[in-house]
Amino acid sequence: MIRARALPLLVLATSVISACAGPIETHAGMDGVALSGLATIAVVSAGGAGVASDEATSAVQKVLARRGVVLSDAAAARLTVAIAERPAGLALLTDGGTVLSGAKAKRLFQNCEDRTHRLLLVLETAGAAPVRAWAEEDHCKGDLAASVMPLAERAVAALVDDRTGLTLRSGRD
Repeated sequence: MIRARALPLLVLATSVISACAGPIETHAGMDGVALSGLATIAVVSAGGAGVASDEATSAVQKVLARRGVVLSDAAAARLTVAIAERPAGLALLTDGGTVLSGAKAKRLFQNCEDRTHRLLLVLETAGAAPVRAWAEEDHCKGDLAASVMPLAERAVAALVDDRTGLTLRSGRD
């Protein structure tokens, strides 16, 4: 009899605890044509000096280098890296009202407000329209520093391979 009463409490406690554990959904997208044939890129930070901007720029440089892209400040192609964090309940819209990043509703039993971590890459080359690639995740307890490398990997994959859409990873949500 005692076990029968404890089971619903155990299920509820497990649900509450798991509300802050992975899987983490990483969304990635791209506007433009995937990077092809560019062997050398200059990578710059959109945010200037700062811990988050420096970490994001460094992570993107590491991912590009692993893929065989040569990094040079003198390159004709320029990749700007921007990282941001915002309340997940706020959507990101263009001036025309197009949704770039939708708002996220709070989950059942969630005990904190989600924050959206978003990494944006903008590739500019002479004679071509800018190409934008991005990756973003929503987190309740996870911090921006832990999201930087997974976001860099997904945004670069979107830019280089046109791999967009949703992927899952484990971690602190």
